[in-house]
Amino acid sequence: MIIQKRECVYRIWGTCQGKTTVIEILASMGYKVIPEAARMVIEEEQIKNSEILPWKNLSKFQEIVAMRQLQAEEKIQSNVGQSVFLDRGIIDGYGYCLRGGVTPPASITDNAKNRYEKIFVLDPLELYEKDSVRFEDKEEAQKSHLNIIEAYKNFGYEPIFVPVMPPEDRVEFILNRL
Repeated sequence: MIIQKRECVYRIWGTCQGKTTVIEILASMGYKVIPEAARMVIEEEQIKNSEILPWKNLSKFQEIVAMRQLQAEEKIQSNVGQSVFLDRGIIDGYGYCLRGGVTPPASITDNAKNRYEKIFVLDPLELYEKDSVRFEDKEEAQKSHLNIIEAYKNFGYEPIFVPVMPPEDRVEFILNRL
């Protein structure tokens, strides 16, 4: 989860770690949230039978995701002073690029530093399930998870690790650290 500096934007992340559930709880509490851009792009591109998918063209896919993420974040700039929670941030794409051996888009590297207030990383849950857009197995997801943590650290962030506990307790843990 991410909190963006300009608007107190917080980033929560982790693959199959309960972050979407946490984001949904925060939304139900009245917080502004930004859903995961990558998932939306994958779903749209699958419908079009496109080649712009992470397992077909990671570089182009990450360019599109970064653009979509930046657009979504720009829309919330008018909410200065409000806490906004992001399912993922642009730096996640940097981590995926490193994992996939492709050069991260300039739109990521140019916008990554000092963008977010806090980064919350959810510790992995025991259960891991593939779905229509999540094709990697648990081992690959864990490697990606570590690449993304390293990406945030490379851009000067100090992730706050959220332990495994019931979703409501995770939300409380996060809110107590804003």
